[in-house]
Amino acid sequence: MAKQNPKKAAPSDTVDSKAAPTTLESGDPSLENWADKPDSECYQEALKLYPLIQKAYDNKEEQADRIEEFWNIYNATIDENQQYTGNQQAYIPAVRDAVNARTKRVITILFPANNKHVDGVSSDGEVPHTVLSLLEYYIRILKLRSTLRTTLIAGDVTGQWNLHLDWFKTYRRIQRLLTHNAPILEIDGENVQGLDLVDPTMDEEELESEDILEEGPIVEDFATEDLVVIPPTISDIQKCHCCALRLRMSPDAMNMMVDEGVFILPDGTDAHTFCLPENMKDKKPPPKEATKGAGIKLAGTNPHALIYYTYAKLNFGTEKEPDKRLGIVYFIGRDQIIGLIKAPYWNGKIPILSAPVDKRLGSFFGVSKIEPVKFLQWQATDFMSMGQDSAMYSLLPTYGVNTMLVPQWFNLTHGLAAMWPAVGPIDQAFKELPKQQIWKEAMTMVDALKRQIWESMDVNEMMMGKMPAGRKNNALMGQMQQEQQTNILDHARRFEDEIMNPLVEWLFELDQQFRTAELMIEQRGEIGVKAKVDSVPVQQWGAKYFFRWLGSEAQQNAQRLQSQISWANVVKGIPPQMMPGKQLDLSPMIEMGTEQIFGPELAPRIIKDTRNQFTLDPEMENEIIFNKFEVLVHEADDDAHHLQSHMMAANKTQDPDGRYKEHMKMHMAAMQKKREMAMAQQQQKGAPGMPGGGGAPGVPGTPKPGAAPMPPRGGQQPPGAINIDQMLGAAGRG
Repeated sequence: MAKQNPKKAAPSDTVDSKAAPTTLESGDPSLENWADKPDSECYQEALKLYPLIQKAYDNKEEQADRIEEFWNIYNATIDENQQYTGNQQAYIPAVRDAVNARTKRVITILFPANNKHVDGVSSDGEVPHTVLSLLEYYIRILKLRSTLRTTLIAGDVTGQWNLHLDWFKTYRRIQRLLTHNAPILEIDGENVQGLDLVDPTMDEEELESEDILEEGPIVEDFATEDLVVIPPTISDIQKCHCCALRLRMSPDAMNMMVDEGVFILPDGTDAHTFCLPENMKDKKPPPKEATKGAGIKLAGTNPHALIYYTYAKLNFGTEKEPDKRLGIVYFIGRDQIIGLIKAPYWNGKIPILSAPVDKRLGSFFGVSKIEPVKFLQWQATDFMSMGQDSAMYSLLPTYGVNTMLVPQWFNLTHGLAAMWPAVGPIDQAFKELPKQQIWKEAMTMVDALKRQIWESMDVNEMMMGKMPAGRKNNALMGQMQQEQQTNILDHARRFEDEIMNPLVEWLFELDQQFRTAELMIEQRGEIGVKAKVDSVPVQQWGAKYFFRWLGSEAQQNAQRLQSQISWANVVKGIPPQMMPGKQLDLSPMIEMGTEQIFGPELAPRIIKDTRNQFTLDPEMENEIIFNKFEVLVHEADDDAHHLQSHMMAANKTQDPDGRYKEHMKMHMAAMQKKREMAMAQQQQKGAPGMPGGGGAPGVPGTPKPGAAPMPPRGGQQPPGAINIDQMLGAAGRG
């Protein structure tokens, strides 16, 4: 094999993380590729992987057939598993409804309404607010909620969650219309074009082009049938001997990989050699080594090549000086490697997140949630079709005809059971042919099967939007909601452990390794600090971080929320002598409750952090006002001192615009407000906002220290609220 056009400028506008960092800018791939070095150790080791991979895909054929059946069930597609073949065909999407109900509730748990999804701590003990804001930015631009919705659905159908991660880099050309002074080309007939003179009285418009760099992570889901892991008995894909994905690439996609230096095609071939349309197979035959599993796949007018995208640890050194690294191999046929490079990721991991929905002992892949209920779904479909046939016959009008009197009676037939031939009296014939209404029994059986499917898939009537029959009260409703959330919360927490936590770690590591430009993001910071848009420089490897997804923790049920409110009132009533060596600080509790109830947008406006309040020197304010900029009055300003300084500055400058006068009015209003607040505090008896104690007056309706907050006598709690004495698991199962 020989590398083609090694210094050719890359015509592609996009590169991925597997290409060299400067490929897009320089046009030079500069990527070390062993695909044209068949005598190297890594090449020889890679060749030995192909038979294993091909055998692994052959062993997955039964799994692929089952998954096809499960997708037919989810998509409500009638296949050969239906036994009844009548005039009508109906489908009850019981499984589809259950899968969608599970997915909607897991997504709601994973993505709470407050738009705060990730928490983290660094090795120095501080909360990395900038890094967390960066991760929140990536979660938003990736539209991760939509991607994970399809991943969760595919997980219930196939039994496996799958995600692939990468980094992309591209330039987008934009055009802007600029207005500037027109240049002066000549004065009194003399050419002055080189003097760069402009006419301030004339403007002209010019269209300017600019290339904007776009880069960021990519998160994609893929089919379980396309993934093989060797051996298939491991529990972690990072510990496998090798794993492979099937890639279906068009000629344009293959050419882009060639431009990046990831693919090296054999001499005398190009991308179209491996992606031939039907009418050109004889003119350019594919390589003889192509087999059924990897090689040429023709699909009408949309040809593509099927490539095995393989990860394995290979020796990139020599036999005497081995260099064992994680490598990437691209097979396009037996003994035919078009790409062999070192994995570019600094963390040394395979960028594939794959985990079973329900783990089975001794198997990497899981079992579909549809597997236990597939026969119930097929039976429900058959019974529904039978009931539809029965209903059609029972609703259609029927007539009797004497065949002796009307020999060509069949010409009068215009629908099912429209004409019934009879030789004798017609009345007697119809007495012997009563209408059968089995559709009623069919619907009863379908409803029973549907309920069993819901029960087997951890779905109840409330999740399907139906209220249970019978009389209900607040305690019963609260218990039902908690039991309903138990299975879904367990499902969501497993998804967080297997997929979400490793995903946010990957996003951070990809950003550290591949991002080359500053990024403008919305940074929220601590609660009490106003959100702002800030520039995040390229991250450097330094402090270590631990991230976790907050979805299930942010999902609060009624019992847990009530317990937190009660405990806050109990804690603040404990005297200091009962906590030797301890100091009570309720600020974290107040911050957490405020942020969960009102969200991170309103919480900083409700609770203001005085540590972030800084006042400006009045002399500096004078300079800012003199330069015609607006200056706001701060709560911590010494208004009297500021007024004296501003008055002196106004006298010196004569205050032509009245800016000093306007600013001094704001200081006088602030002084008046502070006086009124001080007088109100002196007149008020007892501590405002606190309950009375020891005969001292307090605020009516506020519970005494140590008491659980309850509504006044005759008051009604919110729907779903549970009496404190009837709580089960008040610590919260969620």
